[in-house]
Amino acid sequence: MEKLIDSSSSFYATGIVPQAKIFKIQSGQYKDRVIAIYPKEANTLVFSWSDPPYLSWSSPTNIVANSADYPASAFMDTSGNVYVVYTVQSTLKLACVKLSFSSGTWTVGTAHIICGVQSNYYPSIIKDSLNRLWAGWSYYDSSTYRYHVNIKASADDGVTWGLGETDPGTALTTGTTSCYPQLLFAFPYIFCFYSDGGTKLAYRRMEISASSWETEIVLYSGSNINDDFHSALSCDNRIGIVFPGSSSLLYKEYDGNSWSGLFTVAEVSPISPILRFSDKAPYVFYGKNIGNKQNQLFYSYLENNSFVASLPLVEGAKTFDKVLCYDDSATTKYYDKTTEASNTASGDVFHPTSLSLIKDPEDCLYLGMDFKFNLVRMVLSVAGVGGEISWSYWNGEAWVEFIPYSGAYHLDALEKTIVLWQDLNSSPSFWQQCLVNSQNKFWIKLKVKTAFTTAPVGTQITAVPECKYLNVI
Repeated sequence: MEKLIDSSSSFYATGIVPQAKIFKIQSGQYKDRVIAIYPKEANTLVFSWSDPPYLSWSSPTNIVANSADYPASAFMDTSGNVYVVYTVQSTLKLACVKLSFSSGTWTVGTAHIICGVQSNYYPSIIKDSLNRLWAGWSYYDSSTYRYHVNIKASADDGVTWGLGETDPGTALTTGTTSCYPQLLFAFPYIFCFYSDGGTKLAYRRMEISASSWETEIVLYSGSNINDDFHSALSCDNRIGIVFPGSSSLLYKEYDGNSWSGLFTVAEVSPISPILRFSDKAPYVFYGKNIGNKQNQLFYSYLENNSFVASLPLVEGAKTFDKVLCYDDSATTKYYDKTTEASNTASGDVFHPTSLSLIKDPEDCLYLGMDFKFNLVRMVLSVAGVGGEISWSYWNGEAWVEFIPYSGAYHLDALEKTIVLWQDLNSSPSFWQQCLVNSQNKFWIKLKVKTAFTTAPVGTQITAVPECKYLNVI
């Protein structure tokens, strides 16, 4: 199921990997109700909620209208209350606001400043078993031009933090060119995982009855370790963490006494890796770049002491199962270009008779999948000139023409992402599989209505969206 919740004009939208923005109520009358926190616009944070099967979402409710266009984060406690921490517009102070949950609704409270000095970014927030809130963030000291991981606590539900607004909190790092933190509570410790300077992944922890943080433990040293790591806690209090290695996605696990060795999840440079435990098993979700503005989503899980081969997360958001070029005037009318359409080799998707993708009236391009899909990513080596095409699907009796949700496209731009319907849930219920060249698929047909004076030639054609930022419940 794919359902469009809303559209955002913010740069980060769902936020960076160490942050959380979507939550599910775990028990009680409203069990499984989901709330999503997101920036509706650059400076406006909102929330929307839905109940199973999540096909209908509430209208967005404003949280704050003074957020900077930097990623915010949130935390849901066991009562369903949500605490949102964000960077304030213009001043770059760090603030927190509580969404109180009662009788099935969330009520937005008053925002309180966590840190009112210097510049503050990329926050993370948790609550411990003593009901104290903890906020960790990237603190930029303009006097030294360095970023530090700082942390503060609130014992009064987020009203006051540490010694007040002018208190920068406790610095957990000495300062470098960048840092990104994620907080995690695993009784009896508060953990702060962080990347530092893009060259290491480390953590410090503090026992909840203590007053100082233990020394730094380095988990991994390498390059390009920035905001693309994520930790999670299992039901038996094990901690897992995923992060990029050298052209690989790696996993480590802590059993309360020691850390495991490195597990390789996949031989890939990951995009937005997220870790979740299903019962005791770690599941890793991530994106893999397969072409310009195409990040296909995959997942894997640990089984028998190794991660299984990665599987597509969204069945209808991948390379096409079949791509057929049809030349109505050719002796061999259908030509299978599935392999060529899946890769980035330039100018190799064409019918060998016309030397083009499609050219003359009645020529067709067929895009087929075993599952319904909602998007076509088109990359051409030669853009079409002068031609006009129709888009259609099979309804069980005939081909039905439609204009894509994103607007008409006649293969006249070198790169284009075509959204067929608002979301997959909005696709025609009577769209059916049919046989094209003996292949039974869900097909979208592009048919030439007016001949091209310059015929298009394809490079890559997929159903893969960009998927820059990923959040998983």
